[in-house]
Amino acid sequence: MATNVTPDYIRADRAYRAAESHEDKLAALEDMLRFVPKHKASEKLQSDIKRKLSKLRKEEPKKAAAQHDIFHVPKQGGGQVVLLGTPNTGKSAIVGALTKATVTVTDFPFGTHAPVPGIAHHEDVPIQLLDMPPITADHLPPGMVGRLRQADVLALVVDLAADTVLEDVDTCLSLLEAKNLGPHAATSDGDGLDDSQPAQPVLCVGTKSDLDGADDNLAVLTDLYGSRLEFLAVSTTVPTNLDALVRRLFELLAIVRIYAKQPGKPVDKTSPFLLPHGSTVIDMARAVHREFADTLKYARIWGATHHDGQQVAHDHVLEDKDVVELHA
Repeated sequence: MATNVTPDYIRADRAYRAAESHEDKLAALEDMLRFVPKHKASEKLQSDIKRKLSKLRKEEPKKAAAQHDIFHVPKQGGGQVVLLGTPNTGKSAIVGALTKATVTVTDFPFGTHAPVPGIAHHEDVPIQLLDMPPITADHLPPGMVGRLRQADVLALVVDLAADTVLEDVDTCLSLLEAKNLGPHAATSDGDGLDDSQPAQPVLCVGTKSDLDGADDNLAVLTDLYGSRLEFLAVSTTVPTNLDALVRRLFELLAIVRIYAKQPGKPVDKTSPFLLPHGSTVIDMARAVHREFADTLKYARIWGATHHDGQQVAHDHVLEDKDVVELHA
């Protein structure tokens, strides 16, 4: 039975997964409980949220650790995409090609020792890419799992020209399954919520698509894992599909960009509001200012499926690139 969670709930759930402090976790869980649909299908979800709330309320806020957490990378832009892979698969090359981040691209393994963030752009939407230290079947850097869990999208990066490409994919999938992440996100281990919680989007990015053997390996991967993973082949050496990669990441983030317009003034397209798919006019008002939603009377909207300046209700669902004029 589907829970059919709302955009407000999804936003609160994202905030909970991204929360670093005791207070932020409490606030996010309280929002999740407030916004979760109240019906029989969500009873297990409600119970799990209440259990987590009760546990947090009994705990004293933890003192800040004296040691710096290298995996603490605040989210920026429309969402955080974490690049995960075994050594020398091309994660750093992707971040270097798509962002202005200073990355170290090496021909030897373990060239990346700490997360390296960079901002890529799909049109006017900034997307944070996070290059991570490599993993192996026997080694997972301490502290990495928390960052993986808080990611909005996971990008598994594999070298399509490598003889070990099948083992590399299996290593990544085994890690995700063991840590209850990605397409295997479970619900009954006490760490997740329930099976109504959306699984983390995962995209498998095959690098070095310009090299011999890449096409054959991609065909084998698609045949073996196509029912579980989506694949996209790219090359940073002979630039191939890099724009398509950023566009697909934007789609997987499941966000819409909404442009604000003040009455009697031109639309401001310099900094769109980035909201989850399914967001409504009242969500937009809340994003402008928390108290604005309480005083909102109506809104006018411009977009591909509307008449210019059409008046819409509070619960009108917004679409990507809509222009909204709020009236209090």
